[in-house]
Amino acid sequence: MSPGTNWHAGADRDLSPRESSRQLEGEIAVLRDELSGLVAELDRRRHELTDVKRQVKRHAVGATLTGLGLLASAAGFVWLGAWRARRRRTAAASIGRLREAVSRMVERPKRVAAAPGVPAKILTAAATAAVASAIRKLLTRAFRYALRSRAERDALTPDASVRR
Repeated sequence: MSPGTNWHAGADRDLSPRESSRQLEGEIAVLRDELSGLVAELDRRRHELTDVKRQVKRHAVGATLTGLGLLASAAGFVWLGAWRARRRRTAAASIGRLREAVSRMVERPKRVAAAPGVPAKILTAAATAAVASAIRKLLTRAFRYALRSRAERDALTPDASVRR
């Protein structure tokens, strides 16, 4: 709406500024009432949605089935773990694992006590050198800081011989 005109969509052009403003106020009041009704409905639905007791009552079968499914899954995992542990403790299982280990040793004896390869040795040496250098640098800085702060403290405190 431009400053010189009293016209807006849906208004008569022949109305006085006072009548036009009253008409606008009426339209605003109607829109405000509609909006307050919508907000009240949204608030009611929000309260209904976050009411746990009401949701459980409304969806009792689904909630029960979900709870039973979770409980059965947890019980199944516990049972499976206990069953596997029992099987692993038997003497036959221990002998079977020992047999597999011996067969792997016989099949590839070089892998049993294999020395690290050249790339692994190079990486280990480089990492060791980098860590040693970093530690040396940190210790040097800490030592310098300690000496500097001690010298500053000595410079600030008056000497006992000067006071006499």
